[in-house]
Amino acid sequence: MINVFIPHRWNNEDYSEISALLDRTKFAVRDYSVPSSSPFDSIDRRYNVDPQIKRQIRYASVVVCSNRPANNAGMAIEEIKFAVDIGKPVVAVKITESTSSEITNLGIQVISKRKDSLEIWIAANV
Repeated sequence: MINVFIPHRWNNEDYSEISALLDRTKFAVRDYSVPSSSPFDSIDRRYNVDPQIKRQIRYASVVVCSNRPANNAGMAIEEIKFAVDIGKPVVAVKITESTSSEITNLGIQVISKRKDSLEIWIAANV
C-alpha cells in the first residue's frame, strides 16, 4: 500500500488527472489528500500549512503534485515545501508545458504523465 498526498487546488483538473494516473499504476494507493466531498471546515490561516494538512502529509509515503506554474503561489506550494522540509519524496507530473519556477527551485523531478514513469519513480522512492 502506497500512501499518497496530492497538493492541489479545486479550480483545475490536476487532482483528477494525477489521481486517475495513480489508479492505473500497479500500486494499491491510499489517498491522504483533502477530498472535495469533505474539505477541512476550519483551515487555520495563522499557519503556512494547516496542522490538519501537515498530519495528512506526514501519513503519506510520497507526495505527487503537478508541474503547473499556478503552484508558484498559494497553499499548494506551501504544502509541497513542507513535504520537502520533512524529507518526503516529492515528484511533479507534467500536466502543463511550462513548469512552476518553485518546483524547479526546490529541485523536484518532473516526470511525464505516463503510468510507467510514475511506477518507476515510486518504486525508486518508496
